[in-house]
Amino acid sequence: MRFIKSLFLSLIMIFSINSYAQKMRCSTDQDTEFMKRLQRNVDNSFTQKAKVARFVPVELHLVADNDGSLTLTEDEIISKMCILNNRYADIEMHFYIAGINKIFNTTLNHRQGLASSRTLMRNNKNEDAMNIFLVNEILQNDFEPSGAAGYYTGGGNDFIVMLQSTPGDDGYTMEHEIGHHFSLAHTHFGWEGDISQGSSSGGYNPLIHGDTVTIEIITGSTQAPPTEVELMDGSNCTTAGDRICDTPPDYGFGQACSCCTMRWDVWDRNGDMIIPMLDNIMSYSQNCPENFFTDGQRDAMFEDFDSPLRSHLRTGEVTEYTPITEEVTITSPQVADKFDSFDGVLIEWDAVLNAETYVVNISGGQQLRYETSDTEMYIEELEPSSLYFVDVKAYNKFGTGCQNSIRVFFETGTGSTSTNETESINDINIYPNPVKNAEDLVIDYNSDKNIVSKIRLHNLQGKVVELINTTFAAGNNKFKINTSALISGLYILEIETEEGIISEKIIVE
Repeated sequence: MRFIKSLFLSLIMIFSINSYAQKMRCSTDQDTEFMKRLQRNVDNSFTQKAKVARFVPVELHLVADNDGSLTLTEDEIISKMCILNNRYADIEMHFYIAGINKIFNTTLNHRQGLASSRTLMRNNKNEDAMNIFLVNEILQNDFEPSGAAGYYTGGGNDFIVMLQSTPGDDGYTMEHEIGHHFSLAHTHFGWEGDISQGSSSGGYNPLIHGDTVTIEIITGSTQAPPTEVELMDGSNCTTAGDRICDTPPDYGFGQACSCCTMRWDVWDRNGDMIIPMLDNIMSYSQNCPENFFTDGQRDAMFEDFDSPLRSHLRTGEVTEYTPITEEVTITSPQVADKFDSFDGVLIEWDAVLNAETYVVNISGGQQLRYETSDTEMYIEELEPSSLYFVDVKAYNKFGTGCQNSIRVFFETGTGSTSTNETESINDINIYPNPVKNAEDLVIDYNSDKNIVSKIRLHNLQGKVVELINTTFAAGNNKFKINTSALISGLYILEIETEEGIISEKIIVE
């Protein structure tokens, strides 16, 4: 009866091979030295560890082709940092951006296994951070795809290589590779491989292993040396599988089905039914609603972080976790606002807790990006009579918030805020600017003759908040405007005469 059920389920597995072949794969080599390091960490983790947060500096390397194509933008990768930190929050490891490095090299962007590519990555490493290289594709020497990511060590490597599409993905690829970086092995250690080729070491196959797995040693893994097959009762958990005792046996079940639900009834050689942990971050499972680390895995990672090997990460630069937890609220413009001018539009927003800087993105007829530490920005590069969208994101060393930013659209007019001089009025000086509320704004000018003038003060919605009809006298003069009725903000001052318009931006504090 068991065999009939296994045969039926094997057909399901065969039909899923095409989807499996497209599955995101890790190419980390868990060799003997890797496992010795893990074993030391597991053995030492029995010592009581301090319950403190650990802060990991991350150097992000954005790799592009020689011409700058096939890469990520800084904003795209920074936006994924909050996902990484959320997924590690329960074990109190927090990741902050030490730097973002751009590399233009077509070979590195596609074939990281070449000696020249490895040398280039070593030369670009930040020696005081965990290094992640984000590339367009990972090809073998025969130009066939070779997985989605991998942690590389030995020979001065010690870095992670990932496809640009994987940070923040549902497969927890970045979190998985960082687990390797801190010494964790696959939960299915020893069972890696491609089951579509019929390899007995490529994950559980009911046609090969039956519903009771009797082998004691699994051999031939593409990423691990021969290893003892782990038992469900935990009797050999320190010497078999991933060496972590609170992760149950996993014979590659997740990679065999590309699923998050156990599809077979399988027993180990003691006759105990195996209940794997397919939603573990170090498994190869897919489509889990959420993945996690166990306490044993956390303790091993802590031990690795605290070890002499990782002393370069313990910079002490960051000692408090201050994530961005709220979206930016844009207060100006409002949705569908239309400005009279086009070369002077004020963008304003509310301050966000923990923000160190803000990124303003303008899209539409143009693509513009600005950075500022203020909560407003005066944009002068827009085109007349155009529709634009604006969004603002708050940033700090931990990235930006996971919330979607709210875009606001607005329209520019044909008017200009450019400062100029008319034929008769020249040597004009408007001060103080900024001007404090209730302080006089002074227009200091020289006029060649008496000239009738209109002085208008507009807010950024185009409304006239002050209108003065006057005559400028010939000679050197000073004209004063009281600002006591004005609220803080940015205004456009226009001086109109028969000869033209003079305009200037005014900030009232």
